[in-house]
Amino acid sequence: MFLNDSETLSNVDPRAFVEEHGITTFKVGAVDIDGLWRGKRIAAPYFLESVASKGTNICNILFGWDLQDEPISGLTYTGYQSGYPDVTLVPDLSTLKLVPWEPGTASVICDIHSVDGSPLELSPRQLLRRVLAQAEQAGFTAQCGYELEFYLLKGTADELAARRFRDLEPFSRGNHTYSIFRDTASEHVLREIREQLAAYGIYIEASNSEHGPGQFEINMRYCDALHAADSAMLLKHSVKEIAAQHGYTASFIAKLNQDWDGSSGHLHQSLVTTADGSVAFANAEDEVSLSAVGNAYMAGVIDLAKEMTALYLPTVNSYKRIAGTAWAGSSATWGFDNRTVALRAIPGAGASARIENRIAGADANPHLVIAASLAAGLHGIAKGLTPPPPIVGNGYAQVTAETKLPHTLDEATRALAASNTVRALLGAGFVDHFVETRKWELQQFMGAVTDWEIARYLEHV
Repeated sequence: MFLNDSETLSNVDPRAFVEEHGITTFKVGAVDIDGLWRGKRIAAPYFLESVASKGTNICNILFGWDLQDEPISGLTYTGYQSGYPDVTLVPDLSTLKLVPWEPGTASVICDIHSVDGSPLELSPRQLLRRVLAQAEQAGFTAQCGYELEFYLLKGTADELAARRFRDLEPFSRGNHTYSIFRDTASEHVLREIREQLAAYGIYIEASNSEHGPGQFEINMRYCDALHAADSAMLLKHSVKEIAAQHGYTASFIAKLNQDWDGSSGHLHQSLVTTADGSVAFANAEDEVSLSAVGNAYMAGVIDLAKEMTALYLPTVNSYKRIAGTAWAGSSATWGFDNRTVALRAIPGAGASARIENRIAGADANPHLVIAASLAAGLHGIAKGLTPPPPIVGNGYAQVTAETKLPHTLDEATRALAASNTVRALLGAGFVDHFVETRKWELQQFMGAVTDWEIARYLEHV
């Protein structure tokens, strides 16, 4: 059972859902700043008697630590100085779903509120809701579709950790992009992923082997922006769970190996005009070009690409993916059906008219990627911006100092921190918190001693 986006908390009967499907456990969680789904498993009776209507409290450390659960020092929002008080996870019952690979289990995504009942400004899902409200005020609804790439590795996460994540063995050897024959060997895993996720309410249109050894791509169906973000987050979480059941580890890291291709999180996006339901990017008079609205939207994404880079590329590792000519958007450029630029324009006279943002990696938080891209596009429409001339041919050979995106997390974080425009679009509180978390991430990296350093310097210095 999957609840439609139009259904609200008031017309969903959780008790009937539990009785109909024999639910004993609810996976209840919210999206943190890094895109992880964190929360609790809650017994069905307690969910029905309290959590479904009142939510459940959880420590606000959710926004006070990093990916490794290490408390971040110096945060404005929370810390030891505040005692780490509670926030409330409020179930969005329109996201209520059966978990097909866990019998008797359902899941629900929560919004995060402060204990006084106000939505938490730092919540990625709340941020996306605010940007979607901006779109509604401008007369549009947003549609998105994600393409996510990942690597499948032999061995469980515990087994890989025991080897200190060295000598990683991919599911398959060599490059065999789009190979139907080679895909057959992985179909027992990929078929289960497609079918289980379809039963979970996440429709995958296609999957294929990608260019790296053991690398795969999954294409998700186009839908409303909030549903797209929720589905992409749940897909990453679910692929890991299903892979683990087969003894494999799925990784959405941006650059797993310097000799292998990086994993992208390409975002297709368009707007629908609220007044008449028309596709705002479609150009009936010239189907080989985007509409005026589509061009202005694309110009906005290009205009703020540098300031938004930290949201598209949120880790130190993210920037290894965009180095060189590896199919990643690494400059504030666009072109028609061109995969060597940041924004790939896909014009048309009907519903297929859209743009593809190719900057973000698979490691990025889908809620933040969609919020950033959509806010920048709306900025372009509001300002009546015009995109620069399209790139024809190899975009990597035409990068200039003006179009080059930040190529380190430090550079990207500084660009975000200095942007008054992004602060106005996304909220100063959110920007400040995100910047603080990225500075912490950089500090952790700068203090680490890597294998590269040991191999390079141990003998010779």
